[in-house]
Amino acid sequence: MITRRRLEFLNRIKKLYQETLAPVHYATVAENLRVSKWTAYDLLRELEKEGFLEREYVVGSGEKLRGRSMIMFVPTEKAYKVTEGEIGGADTPCGEWHEVKERLLNIFRSWSPRDGKGALPELIPELQGKEHRLIAGAYTLTVLLIYLKSLGEKGLAYIRAALEKVARPEWGLALVTGTVLGMAAKDPPHVPFLGQVTRYIQHLQEEMENFTQREKKLLADFIREALKQG
Repeated sequence: MITRRRLEFLNRIKKLYQETLAPVHYATVAENLRVSKWTAYDLLRELEKEGFLEREYVVGSGEKLRGRSMIMFVPTEKAYKVTEGEIGGADTPCGEWHEVKERLLNIFRSWSPRDGKGALPELIPELQGKEHRLIAGAYTLTVLLIYLKSLGEKGLAYIRAALEKVARPEWGLALVTGTVLGMAAKDPPHVPFLGQVTRYIQHLQEEMENFTQREKKLLADFIREALKQG
């Protein structure tokens, strides 16, 4: 059971992260909660050990810290689960998101160009029945990533490299959807299912403004995880 004090720190670092979409330094948390830096650091370390935070090392760019590695923290999905009770939004239980994510990652990981359409005849009808934007977005992105995979490693490598330079989740989503639409417009489709999902791509782009920052990050993280496995 998380204590009230730890929950206070967790909510604060989550708020700071959502405002900046960047890892948070313990000194920033300390300043916001008006506690000492060492108190903040010790408590964040405890939250890290319990799986609520992940540590990242960021090289400082300021005059005093240039070249020095700084310890920063990022809230995990477990943090959002305990503070909100849900992952994507008020009507998307975290259990459904995790189940859908793992299934789609497995489909993408196991799909091969030799399979032809492979899982797409199954995925597209399912996509048509998904009403929640987060779940529908994950299905759409899986179809797009399979299309990129069908073009060979070059397409996936391009997306991986480009995503490394993207700071905000929505930029990563726009990059993937825009890249697929651009490839489809420039070259004859290599797989016949692309025309069927063009409207879903456009819908995802239109829906982007309505996604919460958390939903955008979940989908952006989903893309990165899929690319690591693919």
